Amino acid sequence: MKIKFLDNEYWYGGAAHLGHKLPVSAEGDLTIDLITGAGIADQYSPLFISNKGRYIYGKEPFVIHFSKGIIEITGTEKVELSEGHKNLKGAQMAVVEKYFALDGLIPDTAFFKAPQFNTWIELMYNQNEAQILEYAESLLETGIAPGVLMIDEGWAPDYGDFDFCARKFKDPKGMVGKLHDMGFYVMLWVVPFISPDSNCYRKLRDTDYLVRDRDGEFAVRKWWNGYSCVLDLSNPKACEWFKGKLDGVMEKYGVDGFKFDAGGAYFYKSDDTTYIRQASAEHTRSFDAFSSGYKFNELRCVWDMGGKPIVCRLQDKAPAWKNSGDMDLGLESLIPNMLTQGILGYFYGCPDMIGGGGYASFLEKGYKTDEELYVRWLETSLLCPMLQFSVSPKRILSKEGFDKVSELVKKRREYTSQVLELAKNASVTGEPVMRYLEYEFPDEGFEAVTDMFMLGDKLLVAPVTKQGADKRSVKLPKGVWKYLDGTEYIGGKTVEVSAPLGTLPVFIYQGR
Repeated sequence: MKIKFLDNEYWYGGAAHLGHKLPVSAEGDLTIDLITGAGIADQYSPLFISNKGRYIYGKEPFVIHFSKGIIEITGTEKVELSEGHKNLKGAQMAVVEKYFALDGLIPDTAFFKAPQFNTWIELMYNQNEAQILEYAESLLETGIAPGVLMIDEGWAPDYGDFDFCARKFKDPKGMVGKLHDMGFYVMLWVVPFISPDSNCYRKLRDTDYLVRDRDGEFAVRKWWNGYSCVLDLSNPKACEWFKGKLDGVMEKYGVDGFKFDAGGAYFYKSDDTTYIRQASAEHTRSFDAFSSGYKFNELRCVWDMGGKPIVCRLQDKAPAWKNSGDMDLGLESLIPNMLTQGILGYFYGCPDMIGGGGYASFLEKGYKTDEELYVRWLETSLLCPMLQFSVSPKRILSKEGFDKVSELVKKRREYTSQVLELAKNASVTGEPVMRYLEYEFPDEGFEAVTDMFMLGDKLLVAPVTKQGADKRSVKLPKGVWKYLDGTEYIGGKTVEVSAPLGTLPVFIYQGR
């Protein structure tokens, strides 16, 4: 299929991880492979939406290439081009009506009401009972309200062994109880992998629960921590086995849910032998559908699950201001990636951990926390649907820096009810929580603006993401806008406001 760009047309969607390259105009040149998921590390979908009221939706994964004013789609003929929906919002609403199965459900409100915490950067692979409790206690000492706490990779002795490592956890049930008493909800990191030299593998090798390659041999796939077999979650019996293991952990130790990591299309091949023969991306959706059965869930890899009540966290980001390659993204990628999440129907998004979750950067010789970056990262995340800490801010920041963090977290509480209201609205109407300015104010020149966003239809949020800046220039849509300090501005022009470190510029729409 070939599609010609319309005059001044821009296309949004496809993949959250590529949000910083979107939207694509007629002058753009971009290829997105939705079949293999190459270069895509988090949420994606066979969906693209235009500011001219058009959308592209595929009933199968495809490759799309934008170049010289032409859109070319290959890999499948099962692609729909729908036109006549006026603008970006109109086209997105048409997609919602036809393809999103909204059910009025949102993730547990605990995800929105307080910051989330993840032990990854603080402990990395050395997850252990003593330090997890110390970490939780240190968070309480900061005065930051307890929320969801995720115990990351390393709590279990092997992949496929869903139990706490006895060497590192003397009383895991008691630990979970203590965390609950502190006010935390507790989640555990899991993946759909089985170590090929483990007792678990030996128990499963006579079943059809594992993915096999085209020759019928067990597929052993390379991932970031080695080589593992992969559960075939297109098989209901494999799902039943997996669910039994996770439910057993919940019942035995009292944990509340799971951080479901991995699951991306790149762990599967189109010629794999599986219970249901399906595209690689469809295996990701099988993983997502399984994970969505848990009230407390977090997913990083998601395919075509628009409108579902799942927590979608962006791919790990480098603790850097700017992007330095397609996969090594910094602070400047957060807003465009989150906006792409919203247009794809992944409304309940979470930016990466405050300061960046790319752990390798923290291990580099001579690495030192950039305090300005950390605070600006929090500012940028503050009015996203959710926010998540990992490294303890009190441990790495000066008193002045931590005081700014503390004040910002208090500021978030002022908006919690609005964020929750917007999340509930999204579950019924399909309107994103975070929205492109073009979505709310079409035909005013905001087609390519991705460094600020609308929270609902009233709040314009314009974080500072440039190093050393203490002011922010903002082009306001037409109408009357009130700034934080009470100053009113007439829109349709660019204004400059003071934004020293610790300040998140927010304008409130007063109407025309």
